[in-house]
Amino acid sequence: MRRLLNSTGLRWPNAVWAWEFLRRNQDYIADYLRFHEAGPKVFALKSGSHLVIGEQRYEEARKWGLLFFADPSKRAEDAAVFWKPSVFPATIPVALRNPEREKERERLDNWDEADMVILSELCCNRYIFESVNQSRHVVLAPRRYWLQLYCDSTHPLDDRALISFRIDGARHANKRIESVRQLLTLHRSSGRKLSSISRRRGTETLAQAITALDIRERGGSYKDIARHIFGEALVNKSWSGGHSPLKQKARRAFERGQQYRDGKYLELLS
Repeated sequence: MRRLLNSTGLRWPNAVWAWEFLRRNQDYIADYLRFHEAGPKVFALKSGSHLVIGEQRYEEARKWGLLFFADPSKRAEDAAVFWKPSVFPATIPVALRNPEREKERERLDNWDEADMVILSELCCNRYIFESVNQSRHVVLAPRRYWLQLYCDSTHPLDDRALISFRIDGARHANKRIESVRQLLTLHRSSGRKLSSISRRRGTETLAQAITALDIRERGGSYKDIARHIFGEALVNKSWSGGHSPLKQKARRAFERGQQYRDGKYLELLS
């Protein structure tokens, strides 16, 4: 049984919020149980990255906005969640190149070592998905932000790869530029506290919706939801005969949770 959400959840990026709602969807859980045994295999690399090898196109997962089924019993940072780039426009198109080979070809003469963003040296959870058509997707997923990369060109076999960014087209350029900024902050931090990547604002309503879903799943009442969100003292003071403005807020939190769980989570990615 899931623990009720605490204040740390308010730091999640939208890609994680979307997963938290989706993994509570019973139809998704049923699909996962039906199809996950045919899913990709995961291998641990010496660098600490996890390499996921796709052997087919996982059509059943794509209707949920995913490249393949992720385990709904796990949080996003442990579940290897890969959103389709088409539903997650902040995905950064990149080229992944062998840095040693680039040096041999004298393409990096004017580059300082500190300027090179090497995938295997980024201090975070690194998941790499090699699709059946040989394209490579990368998820960098610390708790406070979510970065996803997409490479459709040739690339090194391992994860020692120089990352070069491409910002194609104007439609989603701002989202991708912001993602690049966060990736450069990750690169420069070398694992230190990422103070320049701020927490998301306005996520209290999402946290309340998740809490309401979990409490109702356990058989709790709207009053139980209100107690957890607003506090025991306030609920005891204002709850009379089952009627209270807090009851309406608890009901709306639950209804909002149902909407996001049942499909609206995709709006958090767009």
